[in-house]
Amino acid sequence: MRFIFLTVLFSGLLSASFAATDSLIIKGRIQNLNGRLYRQASFINFSRNNILQPQSELSKQAPLEPDGSFRVSLPILFPQEEIYLDYGGKAFATFLGSPGTVEISFNGDSIGKAKKLFFFAGVNADANNQYPLYVEAENKLAESGKTMLAVTVTSPKDLLGPNFFKNFWQKGTTEAKAVVNAREQLRLSALQNITQKAILSPVLFQWIKSVTDEEGLQLLYEHALGTDYVVSKDLLDSLKRLQGTPLTGQRVIWANRFGNYADILVENRKMSNPSMVNSLPVRLMASLIRNNATNLSADERRHLEQITENGLAEKSELDFLNKLFAKNEMVLNLLFNYERESRIYSDIFDSTATEFLKVRYLAKNLYKFTYPEQLLLSKHIQSRTATDQFKKSLDEIVALEVRDSADIRRLVDFRGLKTDPVEALPGYWLAASNDRGTAWFDRVLEGYRGKTVYLAKWNIEDGKSRDELDFIPSLQASLPEDIVFMYIHLPNEGAGTSETLLKQYIVRHKLKGVHLLMNNDQMMDLLFRLNPLDAATFSLIRPNGKFALKKASPPSEREKTIQAILQAGK
Repeated sequence: MRFIFLTVLFSGLLSASFAATDSLIIKGRIQNLNGRLYRQASFINFSRNNILQPQSELSKQAPLEPDGSFRVSLPILFPQEEIYLDYGGKAFATFLGSPGTVEISFNGDSIGKAKKLFFFAGVNADANNQYPLYVEAENKLAESGKTMLAVTVTSPKDLLGPNFFKNFWQKGTTEAKAVVNAREQLRLSALQNITQKAILSPVLFQWIKSVTDEEGLQLLYEHALGTDYVVSKDLLDSLKRLQGTPLTGQRVIWANRFGNYADILVENRKMSNPSMVNSLPVRLMASLIRNNATNLSADERRHLEQITENGLAEKSELDFLNKLFAKNEMVLNLLFNYERESRIYSDIFDSTATEFLKVRYLAKNLYKFTYPEQLLLSKHIQSRTATDQFKKSLDEIVALEVRDSADIRRLVDFRGLKTDPVEALPGYWLAASNDRGTAWFDRVLEGYRGKTVYLAKWNIEDGKSRDELDFIPSLQASLPEDIVFMYIHLPNEGAGTSETLLKQYIVRHKLKGVHLLMNNDQMMDLLFRLNPLDAATFSLIRPNGKFALKKASPPSEREKTIQAILQAGK
């Protein structure tokens, strides 16, 4: 009922256009593109970041013409953004994009050979051409026993190499801040290498300073997460940078670490002040009901407007609000829960951090909501947020979430579940059974005898499961088509998982393969057969039906997992 009811709202919301964005035009040519290269990779992949989702890059492919030329347009939400080029896993580049045109050229014969492969023209050309020189200088500095700093607390290797993290987490707050500052200065000093041969691009300087500064902020938030959760005022003040430019991969990582830190503070506030969690100002409740309840009479609307303006005068008005809430409980619960959380944000943090956390609320919880609910919440959050870049970032994420809505609806409406897997959508096989777990699993497995099976045990509520399963589509693309990907969703103890949300997640995240929808009793029966029976664990089964590995490497360890799967099939 909940899903059907909100689908009515969804049909109206979907017609609304997403926020307009500026565009970056990327064009250029691969010189000396031969037939072998073209057959291996007939397009160039360009990716960019969204500040709300560190685990995903937004990609677009630029098809190659026979002469090696290419052209593609990417949306730009910030005035400057890092862009990442990947040509067939053979050539990579990072460059800075802005609204306008970037031209890129490189020689196909020089891939893997040339010290400097890419040449840039157009917007940010000087910065983009000098960036590889900076990366080279920083890498050399990391291996050097000498330092360019006038004062340092340790050697360059200890600041930029793996030794930095061996001791960092054990340091006190003051000492941790000192070594982070020294690391920032050392990384920035690598720019001096460029000034020996050319005039340093001011754009490059600002770009690298942003990256080094925000890596330092990330590290200090991680240090606070591992110690006493206390951060200094200047660290809190730094959050004003979140809406600034450029948007880099490092900015997204730092924003995510701050979000993790904020989550802990919010939960602590909820435990210490439960009354705040369960209440909202009366005027706000009346306003939310007035703007979102359906079939309000003219008298009810006037009464709500009076309460919005004056607050409560008597108990009968509270009964009036409760009555209207009960009529629209599914929609209003979404909005009330968001507003309760939002109040805690503003109680703890300044305006910029609060604005970021408001839009992050939906981005981090997308898996909990059906796509009509996602659109409803997004529209409401947009109305409560003033920062343009954050609003556009949320627009972009939600648009990606609902683009598969037709397939999601088909899978949700599918009623042909059987004991043996049935193809409910092309590439998506579902099965459910009342049999004992071990007997059912063995029966399904017997149907795939002769094929290698990679088994994923997961739970939608488990963050590690979600992170790992994001790597599944790229893993599948790198393996022969006859490899079977099988998924067992481990039920939650007590409360069951919404089948609608489960099916939505499967389609949205392209988890193609065989999905066994198990209940608690079946899972317990499989405890020894599939040990470890924990979320975010993986197993590998040979074509003869026997386990090659009961604890196989996860999808995130891509190369290792590919080799293990191929080896199991021999």
